[in-house]
Amino acid sequence: MKGPGQLDDLSKIEHQRLYPRLTDPNFLVLRSRRIIFQSWIKTISGNNLTILDVGGRYQPYRPLFGNRLGRYIACDLTQTELVDVIASGESLPFGSNTFDVIIATQVFDYFPHPRKAAEEIYDALKPGGVLLMSVASVAPRFADQELWRFTRGGIRATLSQFRTLEVVPESSSLGGFFRTTNIWLHSFTRYSFLRKLYEVTVCPFLNSAGWALEKAGLSRDDQFAPNYSVFAVK
Repeated sequence: MKGPGQLDDLSKIEHQRLYPRLTDPNFLVLRSRRIIFQSWIKTISGNNLTILDVGGRYQPYRPLFGNRLGRYIACDLTQTELVDVIASGESLPFGSNTFDVIIATQVFDYFPHPRKAAEEIYDALKPGGVLLMSVASVAPRFADQELWRFTRGGIRATLSQFRTLEVVPESSSLGGFFRTTNIWLHSFTRYSFLRKLYEVTVCPFLNSAGWALEKAGLSRDDQFAPNYSVFAVK
């Protein structure tokens, strides 16, 4: 039976994704995504927003809307205490022109037909509604169910029906190098004592180095960007 224990676990995961620690191999992209989304959300007009979170079993970006939330609906194929509707992004059970904002972070990588999911999301958005999205680009495989990686061109082709589209790398190629190195090392530290040692030494060092170099603006090239964030307007 589900209850407070599961909600506590989900809340912990939500917080870790929104405010990652330096000991998290995904620190660079998660931190960047939060900052990018925060800036975009400030440009969305209105209060009492109706929001759909596709793949919303954790909902890390829900707090960014603050008191502007009206109704927040989460759909996912995995049931958790936070999921309202069991559904795929490729077959959304909602009427046309329903939502002010739709969030879809790191889920298009799993859709067999990403273009179909884009069409479903477009239809469910109100005119002028916004899609906040993130997708993997140059990134390791995290699950066997993953099907795709996206370039800038691939994103634009998938979301071609949207009238406004902004695509921003979540780090440069340089940041992508540090993030990928961290993920690679993390995957090889199989013994608990080695993983703990890695988490408090190598991982924060690589994250700090990548963060500092990104902040210094030493690289703007995104040829090897690990992820992209996307702002699309219907």
